[in-house]
Amino acid sequence: MLPKNPVKMEIKETLRTVFGTLFRLLPLSVEPGLRFFGHPDDKSPVFVTANFDLTVKRVTKYLKDLDCYLLVAPTRGVNVWCAAKGGNFTAHSLISVVKTSGLSSKLVNRTLILPQLAAPGVDTELVKKKTGWDCKFGPVYAKDIPEYAANGFKKTDSMRRVRWPLTDRLDVGIGIFFPIFLAILAILAIFSRAWMSEIVILSWGLLFLMYGFYPLIPGKAGWHKILFLEALMVVSLLGYILLDGNQLNYIRNLFFMAMGLVILIGIDFDGVTPLYKSAFDPLLDKIGIKRLGPVDFHERAKIASSKITINQNQCTSCGICYDVCPRGVYEMGKDKQVKVVIKYPELCEVCEACIMQCPTRAISLKPGFKSKQGNP
Repeated sequence: MLPKNPVKMEIKETLRTVFGTLFRLLPLSVEPGLRFFGHPDDKSPVFVTANFDLTVKRVTKYLKDLDCYLLVAPTRGVNVWCAAKGGNFTAHSLISVVKTSGLSSKLVNRTLILPQLAAPGVDTELVKKKTGWDCKFGPVYAKDIPEYAANGFKKTDSMRRVRWPLTDRLDVGIGIFFPIFLAILAILAIFSRAWMSEIVILSWGLLFLMYGFYPLIPGKAGWHKILFLEALMVVSLLGYILLDGNQLNYIRNLFFMAMGLVILIGIDFDGVTPLYKSAFDPLLDKIGIKRLGPVDFHERAKIASSKITINQNQCTSCGICYDVCPRGVYEMGKDKQVKVVIKYPELCEVCEACIMQCPTRAISLKPGFKSKQGNP
């Protein structure tokens, strides 16, 4: 068998990285299984991630200087957060790869370190029951893993919290919008090329504007922000008509194109990050679109409109809810009667990580609205 050409392999991996970045919504998977870094022994840590190609590459970057194992779970090529929320990163994903990887025969250590954003989907009690392996949740971001390991595998508060800096916003925005952009160009190429340059400039200008200044755009939810931008464009167009009015047809068409692009770019403005509740599901539910294929928008809208609540009688003050919450909603109580406090309920986006991981089922959802039948 001829050895693989390293140059061709590097080009292939580079192309896969570019594809994964630009077409984020199209699953690009790698083979699940066990990987080695450095010189691990039978007591070395075992990190876990999803088999989304881009995720594995980024995690690998921060593990290469450690002596450890990486267990890549089958998630159908979907990233950690989306796979956990979408039912592709579950206990069964872990159970299958633990059993097929031969991991148990290599280690005395029996703890899997999962990415924190997998908490909404993985039943760790079931993993323990079926494999004998304990699970703990590491940092939200792979870049914090070296510090986490140096700190004795203990997380700081900053390692628990989701941040959404400019680079992350643009990374996600480009990956989601690029296929839509190509579709727009294809349609224009077929029917009319007259507005091609304007569409290109408007598309990328609005993308960088909307994702770059997302936190500063007024509005609680993504659709509130979209409506603000649409209203701003209408006011700007009216102002142009009143103050100038030259080239009115051309300018008016530009504004209409921009308004359409704002909707396409921000169609699920909240759903691209664990920081916010999605406003898209409740909107579809309200206009009568209850289901599309296997996706039940009505049920998802119920979750998005619900609130978390704690039964203090069942709470044991274990702190797991505090550990897995990506928004810092919880605070540990200071007396025996109040063990955990929902200190910042307005930050909760109902990811259900705390509900999934609570060992005593002390945390539950309280419906936030009434159905048409009047039932809570």
